[in-house]
Amino acid sequence: MIIRIVLLVLLLMPLSPSANSLRIFTLSADAWAQPRSGEAITQYNAVRSAINYWEQGIDSAILIRYPGEDSGEIWATELRDWIISLGIPSDYLQLVPGSQAADEIKLIVGPRDELK
Repeated sequence: MIIRIVLLVLLLMPLSPSANSLRIFTLSADAWAQPRSGEAITQYNAVRSAINYWEQGIDSAILIRYPGEDSGEIWATELRDWIISLGIPSDYLQLVPGSQAADEIKLIVGPRDELK
């Protein structure tokens, strides 16, 4: 019986985020160009997946890496506000300029100490 419990625990361990478990989700400018609402935001795969992964973690955060120009900052700020409206506290969100592509935002999710 104990062996079964140990095996079950070992099988389930990879399902929870741990050290070196950053995940990157990409939101394209084309997707973002669609009309937005609370319901529409939850339909973006990147946003839904990032929030689901964040909820699994212990002391996880979401880093929003955006294109560095003004329009990228406006996009990232609006995205952050939508994510906050979905129930993620602002303390768990970080905005960082420097996305390599001008037409996408990266949502990087993982333990806070790995995102610094």
